[in-house]
Parts: sequence; C-alpha cells; structure tokens
Amino acid sequence: MLDLANDKHTSVYESGTSRFQQHVKRIFKSPLIYIILLLVSVGLAFGVSNFGLVFGFAFLAVVIGAPMVIYAMVNLKFGILFLLVFSYFLGFARFLNGIPLGVAMDVILSAMLVGLLVEKWKRNDYSVATNAISFIVWVWIIYNFLQFFNPMASRQVWIYVIRGIALLMMYYFIVLHATDSVKFVKTIINFWLVLTLIGAFYGLVQEFAGLTQAEKAWVARDEFRFNLIFNWGRYRIFSFFTDPTVFGILMAYTGLFCIALLPGPFKLWYKIFLGVSAIIMLLAMVYAGTRTAYAMVPAGLLFFALVTLQKRTLIICGVIGAIGASIIFSDIRSVGPFLSTSNLERIRSAFNPSEDPSFNVREKSQAFIKPFIQSHPFGAGLGSIGIWSARFTPNSPLADFAPDSGYVRVAVELGWFGLVIYCLFFVIILAVGIRNYYRMQDPLLKTYLAAILGVVFSIVIANYPQEALIQAPTILIFYIMMALIIQLKKLDEKTNKTKVI
Repeated sequence: MLDLANDKHTSVYESGTSRFQQHVKRIFKSPLIYIILLLVSVGLAFGVSNFGLVFGFAFLAVVIGAPMVIYAMVNLKFGILFLLVFSYFLGFARFLNGIPLGVAMDVILSAMLVGLLVEKWKRNDYSVATNAISFIVWVWIIYNFLQFFNPMASRQVWIYVIRGIALLMMYYFIVLHATDSVKFVKTIINFWLVLTLIGAFYGLVQEFAGLTQAEKAWVARDEFRFNLIFNWGRYRIFSFFTDPTVFGILMAYTGLFCIALLPGPFKLWYKIFLGVSAIIMLLAMVYAGTRTAYAMVPAGLLFFALVTLQKRTLIICGVIGAIGASIIFSDIRSVGPFLSTSNLERIRSAFNPSEDPSFNVREKSQAFIKPFIQSHPFGAGLGSIGIWSARFTPNSPLADFAPDSGYVRVAVELGWFGLVIYCLFFVIILAVGIRNYYRMQDPLLKTYLAAILGVVFSIVIANYPQEALIQAPTILIFYIMMALIIQLKKLDEKTNKTKVI
C-alpha cells in the first residue's frame, strides 16, 4: 500500500531506471563498446607510461566519472548516493597532487541541481519547500549572499567561500525532493553505515599494523599536521580521511546512531550488525584521539533518551552510560588489549577541560576576539579568518586568528547577528524533529527520527569546541538528516493513510 501511495513520485524514478537498464543492455550487445574499451585501455596504458599515475587517475575520472555525473543528473537518487560515496574518499587528494577533488564534488552537485530544476520544469512545478527548516535554510543562504556588501569583506574571498555554502546546501533540497519511499531511506542510511564501517576498519588497520610509508611521509611533510597527528608518542589514526578530527567525529556520531537504532523494530541479524558496528566505530574513535568525539557520544545518548522516554531505550542508555562512567571516573589503567593508559587519560581529559591545555588556549582565544564580535554585528565578512584570509588577505589582523569553533567562526565572519541566525538554524531543526517525532506512529520511522535527533544534537555540541560541520562527509550527512527529519513525517502520514484504506 505504501508503494501505491508513493506511485506518483516513484514512477518517474522507476521508469528512468528501467529505461537506463534497457540502454545499458543494448550498448553491451553492440561490438562498438568493446572497441571503445580497447581504445580506452590502450590510451590509459600509454598515458600512465608517459605522464605518470596522476594522468591515469585524471583519464579514468573523465572516462568513468563523466557518464556517472550525467546519470546523477537524470537520476537524483543515484546522484545522492554517488556524491555521498565520493565525499568519503576526498582524503585521497593528499596522494593526488594537482587533482582538485573538491571541485569535482562541486561539479557533481551542480549537475544534480540542474537535474532537479529540469525535473521541476517537466512537471511544471515551480514550488519551493515551505517547511520551517527550508525557511531558515533560505534565510541563512540569503544572509550569506548579503555579506557581499559587507564593507570589511574581501569580494574575491567571498566568491570562493559562498560556493561552499550555497551550493552545498542545495544537497539538502535535492535529498528532500528525491526521498519518496521508506526503501530509499533505508538505502541511504545503510550506505552511510557501511561507508563509515569501512573507514573504521581501515583506521584500526592503521592502529594495529601502522601507517604506510606514504602516509607517514604525508604526515611529516607539514609541521602543523605532524604536531596534530603525532601525539602522546603515537600516531592518531585518520583512516582515509583528511585528519583525525574529521575521522573521530564521524566515528562518534555514526556509532551513536547505531546504538540509538538498537531498540528499533529490526531483525536480530541487523541488530547484531548495528551492535558490532557501534563497537568497531567507537573503538576507532578512541584511537583517533579527538576529545570532542568522546563528549559527543554521552551528549547524544542523553538527548536521545530524553526524546524517546521509553523503558527499553532508557535501559540501553543507562547501561552504556554506567560502563562509560566507570571507565572515565575511576582509576582503571587499562581495558584489556584495546584501551591503554594513554587512551584512557585522553578520554578522561575530555571530561575535565580545565586541565586540557588546548581547551585553555581556546578559552583565551575566544576572550581575545569577544570585543571585536560585540562591536561588529555583521562581522568581518566570509573568509576573513583561516586559510582563505591567509591566502588573500595575509596582512589582515584576523588572518592569524584560529577560531577552533564553528560558532566562533560564524560570530567573527558574520557577526553576532549572523550567530543568532546560525543558532536559530539548529534550534528549528531540533524543534521540528521533536515535534514530528511525537506526531508520528510508525515504529520504524520513529526509531530513525529519534536516532537522527540524537546525532544532530551531538553535532551541535561538537560544533563548539571544533568546526565540526565544515568538512565532508559530515556536512553532507547533516543535510541528509535535515531532509529526513521532514520526509520521515511525510512517509509516516502516507503509511497511516494506506492502513486506513
């Protein structure tokens, strides 16, 4: 009955997919495809032998990537998953000098946006999403565009930075439009979990087998990077991501999500998968050595328990909380072969910030910048601090300022007025999610939504000590969760209608 209720929307995708499959079958029956594959193989071998591996990667990216980008444009569901997978492997850019994987991600997203607009044109549907979350998203985008007129801002920097804000946020609208069935919700969530599990496995390989020589050379190439990764006499693992912070935060909230799904109406084998995945991800989180990640898990679990207020949920969260508290606040020196004294001390330092040197430096930095924020309601402009300022405005007094916080960055660049909008953005997401949760009836969809709310809250908390939302894949996952907060409620309504019928 649910499929019938969604027939209006799913037929477009299903017919598009079936037509695509028919085209593929016809292509592979033609001898021309084998001649093309032969020419591609010869061209690849010739290029690699004369120009190196970078040329080979670029060659394959064009030959294989171009058709996938085109298909992502005509099949938004495929595009959503394709871009999510692509975002997980952006860290490989460190071995591919001169190949801008970030630009490639923008190209994929731009193609999907064109596909969305074309689809709306075909349907003669020019309406925009009118829910509260979409409204605050538009307010945020418009405010960032208005920063072009900020007298303190660099127009050149603004052009670079606005692309990463406005274009990436379109991913939210694409997911909102394409998510029309429970089946696709399950697909996108399982893609997220499996990709993260692969990253966790490789992180543990780094921990127990050691970094490769290429990875060690990359770490040692930059002094700041080396000091970030080599701590306490050991390498912090980062898997195939850009740094241990991005990796640790991803492991924390995805492991939290797996735990939050455990009370749900799933089969036993899937619950075993969730439990094992949570253990592996949280173990990888520990070895990543990101203090912020350690605090995310209890914060998210507490919020999840308060939202659901179910006996089974409270028991699971209580047991996990008791185990965690006994480790953190006791004098245990090790936990078997997995958690050594140094690991436990680093975890404990996350819950005793006054003794954390990095936290004290962050507090002094924020006290230093507070008068500037108070006297500049609209900030210094996009990209006025960090790498963009160091590149384009190196003589600016803000060029050397390190915000070390998503909220501080917003306050400096967009002013306290922008910070108010930014905080309102998170408040509305959580408020809409909680309201939808208590208005839904389907147990599976409510489980997904409660778990998502726990993750969103943990990321909101993590965005204070870190810039938790500016890196992929977290930013894309966050936009997926924003869209699901809306769409799960709509799917629940369709489910209830079909049950009545």
